[in-house]
Amino acid sequence: MNRKLYWIFFTVMLVSTVSEAQTHPAHEDTLRRKDWRVIDSLTYQTQTGLPIAASKIYFTDRKFAFSGFGEAAFINYDGPKDRGSEDIELYMTSLYRFVSYLAYKPKPWLVLYGELFFEYFRDQDIESDTELFVEVFADFLLDPRFNVRVGTHQVQIGYVNNHDEPIQFFSVNRPDVERIIIPSQWIDLGIMTYGAIGEDWSWSLSAYQGLNARSYNGGTWIRRGRDDELRFNFNTMLLNSQISYSGFQNTLINVSGLYTDAGNNEELTPMVGMPERINAPTYLLSSFVRNEWENFTFMLLGTYGRMNNTDGIYRLTAAEQMDPFGGQVLGKEVFGYYLEVGYDLMPFFRNRDMLKGKSTFYYKPQEVMLPLFFRYEHLNTHASVHPDLIDFERFHSDLRVLTVGANFNPRRNVVLKTNYQFRWNRQPLSTGEDEGNRFEFGFGFIF
Repeated sequence: MNRKLYWIFFTVMLVSTVSEAQTHPAHEDTLRRKDWRVIDSLTYQTQTGLPIAASKIYFTDRKFAFSGFGEAAFINYDGPKDRGSEDIELYMTSLYRFVSYLAYKPKPWLVLYGELFFEYFRDQDIESDTELFVEVFADFLLDPRFNVRVGTHQVQIGYVNNHDEPIQFFSVNRPDVERIIIPSQWIDLGIMTYGAIGEDWSWSLSAYQGLNARSYNGGTWIRRGRDDELRFNFNTMLLNSQISYSGFQNTLINVSGLYTDAGNNEELTPMVGMPERINAPTYLLSSFVRNEWENFTFMLLGTYGRMNNTDGIYRLTAAEQMDPFGGQVLGKEVFGYYLEVGYDLMPFFRNRDMLKGKSTFYYKPQEVMLPLFFRYEHLNTHASVHPDLIDFERFHSDLRVLTVGANFNPRRNVVLKTNYQFRWNRQPLSTGEDEGNRFEFGFGFIF
């Protein structure tokens, strides 16, 4: 399995970088007219709700676009780790992920879009997991101020859900705040309206089929409620909106939120008495500011969530496990935030001979980057707990993480990454031990 995956990564990266190396700005229009390349050049522009490679079809005159990304990660743990979430993506030792996008634009106002998403996780020799799923949607480009997207696509909350390709974030893995409190890579079935107001404002308003409350895990709040299956069940409809402002130079300000009545479609039938309908109104808010100034990149993100009737969710998850004492204690309130600063060292080396050579398929001298970064984050999955559940066993993270690391980009669409995480969890693991630190290494590319 691993050997085949390595060949997939190598082949796609080789094809994509060769196709880009053949592109010169002076000949870009000519090449577009010839329309002979299998993989078109990246424009590094983004459509609302989509990262760079996924947006390629929106910024080309061609009717077809093939693009995607790949990444691999390897993690070494210096001490115990928390498996209480039962989510291998949060405690894996290795990851291989490959995503391909295929888009067709039969009319200037219509984009038909398909995504094939493959990932393989491994936790040493204990367990592994393979996921393969498809994302499909139709985008109706009616007006720059108002467009409609129908199908399966990513929920618009936080930073990573809109920027999940590996060159768009520094660390090997996504920030913990955007994996545990804000579920990253969250794809759901729904309808999205979006558009731009002038040059500086953009917005979206969406409705999705919502979350599966029976799958909740207290250690990750609503993350496990994401459902890859197309249930076509909108009884637990999730409403989602975001607004972004880019009027300040090299700065993006974003506010997003969601609301759902988790468990609205669920009913418990006790041995005695009337059936109980589970209603747990839930909302999650997030905001971030991202700024690029000279060689610096600054990022500040915060999020806050609240869920009512967590005692009802406990009974629902206990019934799912067929164990009256085996339910999940979810936080009535949760929060998380992080501050990240990056600095690119390469401008200090621009006069070196090694950066004056010709472009090749594996590097471009004018695109080489060497950013160093650090990130401090804090999250709490149980900032407050329902009074009836305080003494119940739960998977609780009151986690602080300091991540320091470096990236190396031999060209703009390829990155090698490494970082070390100092992790302090005020809550001990289920074994009574303290969580250990982590060393991470990875690479990624887009095409």
